[in-house]
Amino acid sequence: MEFDVLIFEHDVHKYPPILSIINFLKENKRKIIYIGCCYDNSLIKEIEEAGGIFYNIIDNDTSSSSLTKFLRLTSFKKKAQEILKKTGHDNIARVWLFGETCIWLLGNLVFEYRCISYLFEMPHLQMTTKYRLLSPDLDYKKVLQSSYKVVCCEYNRAQITRSYFKLMELPVIIPNKPYFKNIEGNNLDVPPSLIGKKVILYQGIFNYPERKMDGLCETITHLSEDFVICLMGSDNAYKDTLKKKYSNEDRIIFLPYIKAPLHMEITKLAYIGFLSYYGESGNIRNSLNTLYCAPNKIFEYSKFSIPMLSNDVPALSYLFDKYNSGLTSSEHASDLLAAIMEIDARYDEFSRGSEKLYNSVDLTKLYSKLIY
Repeated sequence: MEFDVLIFEHDVHKYPPILSIINFLKENKRKIIYIGCCYDNSLIKEIEEAGGIFYNIIDNDTSSSSLTKFLRLTSFKKKAQEILKKTGHDNIARVWLFGETCIWLLGNLVFEYRCISYLFEMPHLQMTTKYRLLSPDLDYKKVLQSSYKVVCCEYNRAQITRSYFKLMELPVIIPNKPYFKNIEGNNLDVPPSLIGKKVILYQGIFNYPERKMDGLCETITHLSEDFVICLMGSDNAYKDTLKKKYSNEDRIIFLPYIKAPLHMEITKLAYIGFLSYYGESGNIRNSLNTLYCAPNKIFEYSKFSIPMLSNDVPALSYLFDKYNSGLTSSEHASDLLAAIMEIDARYDEFSRGSEKLYNSVDLTKLYSKLIY
């Protein structure tokens, strides 16, 4: 019996690309060994019921001291290596290393196993100090060059990765399209204030200034009563600021983080899907990540043929123009308002374009490049 071994040091349930791969592997009767962290027992149970093994060997307590976090990663690295050794080389079909920091921790595995180095974001050009201490003998360039496959989630990121690290071939490009087969019939109490309204939905994290939403909120006073704005995601300081600033606006609705795929019960109510990606001044990697963003949200919106609205960044502008699936705008309320009105006036056209965008990505075909 051969296993696909999936390794990641953060809570798997917050990373839709990994959940999608788990769903694909289970559907294709692949046996899974998952090494990492999970706070959702239902996912662990699903993997084990499908004949897999889940090693829950690290926690993600962000309040821990720097020393505790360092020792935690040291322990995780050692335990992961021991699990692989115990499993046996001949019983391992592939090792999936998810995320750059996991690659930095365990990158030397590429010289022993058929490893897929799966990059979520634009790679750092060099390892950070902490990981140089954790893996002092690791040559990041050689690790990527020696990987069985390197995966990026967007074309421009893939080209930059290939060029900088001098890879022999372009990384496999797998957009962050969720692979959820069964999302209907979920039991979620939907706020009555969203029913029958033209919901402009933002779903995601609230990290300012990358995810600016003030301009969107300011449009509500100029929109007709059938429009509402819904902002959904985990609480933090910026979300609290927005709540206080717009506390008098009963048509701006704040919802908490809802785990995948249950959150799609809210997504499907949207009339327009909103995205926001602004780069951090002076940080080239952050700028490239935002300019060439690859959000799973575009596929969550387009699954339900929902037109989209975002600020003007190349990755989203290209997709919106190619499929006529949405519009870009400046962050100013007047420009956002004009874009909302144009989408409203041409709604069926943009909705058809959104559907085309969703159908443009065949995950089964893309994942098959990695396992066959």
